[in-house]
Amino acid sequence: MSETKPNSSMWKASVVILSLLLIFFTIPHTLEDFSLGEPAKNGVPVLVLATVVAGLFALQGLALFWAGQKDRRSYFIHAGLGIFWPLAAGSAQLPAILASSDYRSGFISVLYVGGMIVIGILLLLASIQSLRADKPGSK
Repeated sequence: MSETKPNSSMWKASVVILSLLLIFFTIPHTLEDFSLGEPAKNGVPVLVLATVVAGLFALQGLALFWAGQKDRRSYFIHAGLGIFWPLAAGSAQLPAILASSDYRSGFISVLYVGGMIVIGILLLLASIQSLRADKPGSK
């Protein structure tokens, strides 16, 4: 029992750190998408995509708040974001990255996409571990 508490704290701290790192990669990448007119190129109204992205960032902020309150809902939301961002970045950007050596602004643009994928997957895994380590009734 005494090992569960420190393990749980480690995973919860990891979720917060990874969530903040995910923001570090998603905001610049999203701004780059909008500055290059990617929504319009793909037939997505800018207002719709801007609203969805703003909602996702607000949801992530709420999840971080709940993490500070030690609310389990935080880890469910973070797990969802950890699935969503890598899938969205991977399906939309990886074909373009792999098809040519000249992707947008070069290395930094590839780094944003790679960071979203790697950090998102790590966030998903850390969220699952946080939920497993902090099951109701296991304290």
